[in-house]
Amino acid sequence: MPSPLIFFCAAVFLVAVTFAAHGVRLLRADQRLEARLSSLAPAAPPSGLRLPAFVIARGRDRSELESKLHLAGFRDPRALNRFVWLRLLATGGTALTIMLLSRIIWGGWLARPLLIIIGGGLVYVGAKQALHMLASSRARRVTAEFPFFLDLMLMMLESGVSLDQCFRSIARDEQVAVPEHGPIIALLVADLDRGMRYEQALDRWAARVAVSGARELAALFRQAMFQGVELAPALREFAREFTQRRVARAREAMGGITVRMVVLMILFFMPALFIVLGGPPVVAIFDTLRGAAR
Repeated sequence: MPSPLIFFCAAVFLVAVTFAAHGVRLLRADQRLEARLSSLAPAAPPSGLRLPAFVIARGRDRSELESKLHLAGFRDPRALNRFVWLRLLATGGTALTIMLLSRIIWGGWLARPLLIIIGGGLVYVGAKQALHMLASSRARRVTAEFPFFLDLMLMMLESGVSLDQCFRSIARDEQVAVPEHGPIIALLVADLDRGMRYEQALDRWAARVAVSGARELAALFRQAMFQGVELAPALREFAREFTQRRVARAREAMGGITVRMVVLMILFFMPALFIVLGGPPVVAIFDTLRGAAR
């Protein structure tokens, strides 16, 4: 007579087989749904040359590069692939240039392999640093222009102009006054003219600005449009905050200049000062030693 353990194992086996069959059925249904959705979706335009799998940015590096590209003003969806290709081409070109110089100077293409590796590596890392510098430069310009941009909006709003008319007036007539924000506001107006909802258009505007405080400002605009929140006091607070950021960045730059000046003084003034102060005693000591030797 079979023991209860055998019945228990058989029951567990049947339950496992049932769950596995159910999982396979759900997986096949999900695959069929994805196939139908992909067939209904419009074909994406070709994005150029495909990158090798080992050089495609992934994870944190990809998100960092995308954020820096957006902050630098490169909003094309293919900007990341183009940046990766340019970095690879610059690295390869640098390596080939060093190999050519090695062939001319030392008589062999790989006479200095370490120099080739160092040069290519510096260009590869320097490309990301150059992108970071571009993003930081644009962020400084956009942040520095924010107080004047908000003051301009305040002046229009206090004169009785609606927020939508304010956007359109800046996009049409005031782009010279706000060269950084004017084109972005023009893109916002273009999105609205194409029938996009205000919530989505303002979110796209904040993503294009891509500096700290833009999303909060977009949320304030949405509240003013749909909930009747008074806009002028909040805009004054935002203008004051951006002005304080600009002052803090100026103080930080002044502190950096002070540190650089100290380094320059140590490198260039201190040796000359040592020579002027210590030169005569050293000369006198050598003259005394020569006299004693005679």
